Amino acid sequence: MIKYHKAEIARLLQYEVCSRDLFNEYMNLLPEALTDIQKATRFIYILSQSFASKGNHFGYGTTSRPNLQIFATGHLKDVKERLRNTYIENLSFEEIFKRYERERTFFFCDPPYFETCGYKNPFTEEDHTRLCEILQNIKGKFLLTINGHTKVREWYKDF
Repeated sequence: MIKYHKAEIARLLQYEVCSRDLFNEYMNLLPEALTDIQKATRFIYILSQSFASKGNHFGYGTTSRPNLQIFATGHLKDVKERLRNTYIENLSFEEIFKRYERERTFFFCDPPYFETCGYKNPFTEEDHTRLCEILQNIKGKFLLTINGHTKVREWYKDF
């Protein structure tokens, strides 16, 4: 939608504010009642205004100002530029590595943190073990973000 309707999406977002009420209003809109442009605007607003960009709870830290990224004129262009050389997939991590693993590939690995809540899909000890085995054998590079759980530190200690 940004590719073909950036100007209209930017127009719709330019006067939005950081507001719990507005966030809840967007959350309660029925997507099937919206145009594609309105759906895209709703999606961008919800992610940008939700805690950790998870899209389910309004929130910011209390130690900084609200993030104005969606209200900046060039933000949508910045998103496009940032994603220019990126593939976005919705596959298992095993399939992603199978398809894209090369010496020139850089993987950003951000699996669900072990024994924490709030994830829609579970990521088990077995999943972490498989991911660790894959990472030990790839030719490319990776960055792994993970929590400091005792087991996690043991599994990924070689990295």
